[in-house]
Amino acid sequence: MKPEYAPQKKDEAFGLVPIWKNPAGDRVLLIQHHAGHWGFPKGHADPGETALMTACREFEEETGITEYKALPDKTFIEQYRFMRDGYRVEKTVTYFLAWVYSTTVVCQEQEIRNYAWLLFDDAARQISFNPARQVLRQVQAHLPTL
Repeated sequence: MKPEYAPQKKDEAFGLVPIWKNPAGDRVLLIQHHAGHWGFPKGHADPGETALMTACREFEEETGITEYKALPDKTFIEQYRFMRDGYRVEKTVTYFLAWVYSTTVVCQEQEIRNYAWLLFDDAARQISFNPARQVLRQVQAHLPTL
């Protein structure tokens, strides 16, 4: 079946854009998923969780980092489509900005292959998909207003 005729599903996830303030240049944390692509930590909500609760839980599970402050007032949206099991999936990921105070990462082996703390320009080159790259640029543009 051609993708344009496939049945459609919606999927929603939540994540953090983790930033470490560094005098030599702020760094953003990217993770490499087992599928190979690079992006931000994210995941699906458990029953009863808010978007921010989900983003924080997923961040802690995937990176092992607990020393951070998530900022709930501004969100950044990533949207994309893909095919899975014969369905056309419309995915929306809502990200929150987070200041990270510990750079020690312990990857969740089931989901994360690798990680990197990168300067914004290096992170933009490392991110695998344009929608996530656009989120990074929106975050970067928002930082001077904080």
